Amino acid sequence: MTQPSWIKGTVAAIVNPRSANGRTGRIWPRIHAELRKVLGEVRVFHTRSPRHAIDLTAAALQAGHRTILAIGGDGTVNEVVNGFLSNGRAPVSEAVLGVIPQGTGSDFRRALRLPLDERAAIRAIQTADARPIDVMSVTYRTSEGVALSRYAVNVVSFGMGGAVAARVNRTSKALGKVSFLIATVATTLRFQGNTVSLRIDGAELQNVSISNVAVGNGPYHGGGMWACPRAVMDDGVLEVTIIENMPAWEIFRDISYLYNGRIYEHPKVRYFRTTHLEATSDQPTLLEIDGEPLGQLPLEIEVIPKAIRVLGL
Repeated sequence: MTQPSWIKGTVAAIVNPRSANGRTGRIWPRIHAELRKVLGEVRVFHTRSPRHAIDLTAAALQAGHRTILAIGGDGTVNEVVNGFLSNGRAPVSEAVLGVIPQGTGSDFRRALRLPLDERAAIRAIQTADARPIDVMSVTYRTSEGVALSRYAVNVVSFGMGGAVAARVNRTSKALGKVSFLIATVATTLRFQGNTVSLRIDGAELQNVSISNVAVGNGPYHGGGMWACPRAVMDDGVLEVTIIENMPAWEIFRDISYLYNGRIYEHPKVRYFRTTHLEATSDQPTLLEIDGEPLGQLPLEIEVIPKAIRVLGL
C-alpha cells in the first residue's frame, strides 16, 4: 500500500457518531476498516457533546498528528476547523484537514467536490491535493446577549437562514436534505422578515428589510441551496447575497433560484463582494454558522486568507 504524500505520521479521525441522525455511529466500523485499508493506522476520537470536536482536534494536533479527518456533518467540520485555529493560534503549517461527509446537509463537501458516499470520499481524498483555503472569523451574540467568536469555512447566514437552521436542529434529521426543505417551507409560512443595517467594506446599508443574507466563503448551504454561486474558497474574498423581504407566495414561486445557480438574476437579490462585514438589528435576528444555529445579531465577519489546508477542490 502506497500512502498519500500528504500523510505525516498517524492520521487522527474526529468522529461524530450522532451525525446523519446516528447513521455515522452505526456504520463507523465499516468506515474505519476502509480508512485503515487506504491510509494505514488511524487514531480515533469520538465526540460526546457540542464543542468536543474543537478540543479533540486541538489535542490531536498538540500530540503531533498532522492529518485530521472530520467524520460527520458541517457542524463537525466547523468544530474541527476551530480546533485547528484554537485560541487564535495559527495552525501547524504541515497540518491538513480531510472530510468524510456524514451529515444532514453536507454542504461543505460540495465545495470540495467530494462525493457523499463514504467509500468514494475516502478514495477521493486519497488522491486529492492539500490546498489552502480561506476562513471567516465571526463575532456574534448568543440569545442571552453574550459576545462569542467562531471560525467558519463555508457560509454564515442570518434572517431565514438562521431560523431554518434552528428549526432543523430541533427536529429529526432522518430525511437528510429533505429535512432542510421541510424546515424552509415551515419557516417561510411564518417568517415576517428582519430589518437590518449592514456595513460592507465600510459602505453603509441602513434599515434593509431582508428575508435572508448569506455570507459565503463556499457556495452552498441549507442542504444544497446555491446561495453564493460565485464564491471561491481560496480567493481572499467573501460573497454577500442579500435577499430582500418577500411574501411567502413569492418565495415559494421563486425557490428554484436557490438551487439552479441563478440567484443573482432575481430582481429582489443584491450581491456584493467583501473582506469585512458588520450587521446589526434592533430586533432578534437569528444566524447560523456553517449550518449550526449558534446565536443572533450583531455580527462581524472578516476573512482570513488561506488559513487552513484541506483535501479537495
